[in-house]
Amino acid sequence: MGVTLNNFFHKDYMASNPGDCDYSRIDSYVNFAKAISRNVYQPIYIVDCCRKNILFASGNFKLLCGMTSDEFKENGNRMYFDAIPEDEQSILIEVVKQALKLLYSLPDGIKENVVLSYFFSMVNNNRRRLINHKITPLAFSNDGKIWLALCTISMSSNKKLGNITLRKYGDSDYFYYSLNKHIWYHKEGIGLTEMEHDILLLSSQGYTIKEIAYMLCKSEDSIKSYKRVLFAKLGVKSITEAVFAAINYFLLD
Repeated sequence: MGVTLNNFFHKDYMASNPGDCDYSRIDSYVNFAKAISRNVYQPIYIVDCCRKNILFASGNFKLLCGMTSDEFKENGNRMYFDAIPEDEQSILIEVVKQALKLLYSLPDGIKENVVLSYFFSMVNNNRRRLINHKITPLAFSNDGKIWLALCTISMSSNKKLGNITLRKYGDSDYFYYSLNKHIWYHKEGIGLTEMEHDILLLSSQGYTIKEIAYMLCKSEDSIKSYKRVLFAKLGVKSITEAVFAAINYFLLD
């Protein structure tokens, strides 16, 4: 298919005139991303939508993408997309385009605080892995278009391609994109009780059911019952998937 970064740039929504972008501040954005990369395990990179290149890539891409950060930055325009199965490349193009359309149809003040999240596959050493990719605007041009985008990649405990969501940070409601019907749906956010939140938080820290029961002054059977309700609410089958879903939905903030 020959997909490259160019397939993801849309002049109606992304900056295209360098004169509208404040490149005097570029070092500040790169240093900001470097600081984040020292505190998280996920690979991080910044896309310059105006100059259509990868401005920065953190140093932990090798495991997921099979390339160093320098290779990703300099040759990611090909190597990155070569690692994505061909049958999924058109899906990624559709997801980004439809997300941009939705984003710019929303009221003013929204687009600065949204996160696009979706799942796709990458092949590394002949092994196909499901990846979670998140994109959020980092900087805008003078005419209000996206100039820089901050992206993160992480391994996924989800077993299905897609799960495409657009969320405003801090809001429980979100938009969900259907790959079958090619439309966005508004979804009510998932609410957790205080007990459910605490169980998820403690589980994410590695505590066992027995330890969680002791810390929350509940029986082990009660904790198991809460977990069953949680799994149904989050649409998952294990505590690992539940914790990941909670993080993805910003339920543990």
